[in-house]
Amino acid sequence: MNIEWRNRTFFGKQALEFSEEDKFFVIKKGIVEVQTKSGSVLTYLGVGEMVIANENLDFFARTALDLEETKIDLPLFPGYYDALLVERLDEYHYNAEVRVSICLKKLAEKFGTNRDGEIQITPIFTQYDIANYCNLKREYISVLLRRMAGRKIIRMKPKPWAVLDMQALEQYILENGY
Repeated sequence: MNIEWRNRTFFGKQALEFSEEDKFFVIKKGIVEVQTKSGSVLTYLGVGEMVIANENLDFFARTALDLEETKIDLPLFPGYYDALLVERLDEYHYNAEVRVSICLKKLAEKFGTNRDGEIQITPIFTQYDIANYCNLKREYISVLLRRMAGRKIIRMKPKPWAVLDMQALEQYILENGY
């Protein structure tokens, strides 16, 4: 008897385990954190994006997660995540302020909700997540976020965090060495 699981459900903050047969999933609900084997965050994936099982990466459900297995006829090239890795490596030659600002911009664009003229970032992300993504200490992230809050670019309290002015955030990135 061959049982084929089309859908997978995971609950927040757990590692996703894939078998050899698992290949390609579409995220129907939730957020997936993709990490390198060394523990560096490569990216966060959201609704509509695909998870391609890769033995060189670890995947974590950050929220309740529904995945739908999808069959495609085209071969899945092993370099699917290489473009993301190259993009992340490019970010590392920028200073800390720019890296944190880029991270906030990506989170706002991908997981933000427009409310009352600001972009609220889903509250599951913490200073520790930004620190891990940017390869910085959490305490320094706090300093940089307060600096941006002082310039009225972001709001940190109350949660959820919000980007108050996306153009000001983009200008801040340019001013600090992008």
